[in-house]
Formats: sequence, structure tokens, C-alpha cells
Amino acid sequence: MKHFGLVVALLLVFNVRSASAQCASPTVTPTSVSVPSTGSTSAVSVITGTSCSWTSVSTVSWITVTSGATGSGLGQVNYTVAANSTGSPRTGALIVGGVTVTFTQAANSCVYTVTPTSFTVPALGTTSALSVSSGTSCSWTAVSNVTWITVTSGANGSGIGQVNFVVASNNGAARTGTLTVAGKTVTFSQGGTPPLGPPTNLRIVR
Repeated sequence: MKHFGLVVALLLVFNVRSASAQCASPTVTPTSVSVPSTGSTSAVSVITGTSCSWTSVSTVSWITVTSGATGSGLGQVNYTVAANSTGSPRTGALIVGGVTVTFTQAANSCVYTVTPTSFTVPALGTTSALSVSSGTSCSWTAVSNVTWITVTSGANGSGIGQVNFVVASNNGAARTGTLTVAGKTVTFSQGGTPPLGPPTNLRIVR
């Protein structure tokens, strides 16, 4: 009887250790991810025993777990990597079931060219455009900083495009205003309407 009890005890220990060994470390794929500066939305897969649970957590603020923070057995962890607006590459990680998934993100590679960056506008106003060029996946915006310059199209774009605008007529003194396009300042200098002088060749009849 004592031998029987010893065998049962050994079997229990063996089963517990076997279950622990099966759940010790899931298979996570991939374990390294390269991300462009513009960011990414993707997933990693998790494979482990049916009754084995796991959790996933980000170690940095710019990687967000969107689903799959907890799970068991087969599953996946969905994540979003924010755009890197800095000039330096960065590294972060997800910890999935104790396995480290390393993320290496490139520095901001979006270089914008805006042409021209200054306009001289007559007092009567104008309708014109400027060009913007950058990488295909690089987005940009165009915003007027004064009420008398209106962006008519091209307020949002990416890659190569143009911003169309209207400058209202100026009935007062000369003025200066700006547009901010792809983070760059475009300056507008508009002439004014000269004040009316005294009438000439005026003859007073009494």
C-alpha cells in the first residue's frame, strides 16, 4: 500500500512538471520586426499548448497592443507602431508569453520640398498654386495662417502634389501672411491700395 501511494505521488509530480514544461515557453513568430518610419499595423503569432495561457505587453509607448493582450493555446497579438517623427532610429519590444519580440524602426525619412516658398502678390489678389514633393508614403498638410489666403485644394496630400490657393484683394496697407505647407513656411507679400490723393485740375466757380 505504501508503494502504491508513492507511485501515485510520483505520477502527480511527473504530470505537474510535464504540464509546466509544455507551457514553459510558447513559440512566437516573428521575434524581430523592422518597421518604416511611417509606422505599421501587423501581428505576431503565438503557438503553445491548448491549456497554456499567455499575456503580451509593450515595453514602449509607441508600440500598442490592439488585441491579443491575453490568450491561450494558438493565437495572435495585433499591434500598431506609431510613426517615428524623429531623426533617429529607435528600438522597442513586445513581451509575448515571456518571449521578447524586438522592433527596430527607421528614422523619419520623409524630406519635403515646397516650391516656391515666397510670393509677391498685387493688391488686386491672385489665384495660383505651389508644388510639394516627398516620398510616396509621406503625407503632408497645407494650412493658411491668415484669413485673406484660402487653400482651395491640396489641404491634405502625400508624395508629389500641389496646393491651390486664392489671395483676396487688399484695399488697405501692404501686408504679409503665410501658409504652412509640409511643415515649411510659405510667405506672401501683398501690395496695398494707395490712398486717394487730393483731386487735381479742380476749378472752384463762385
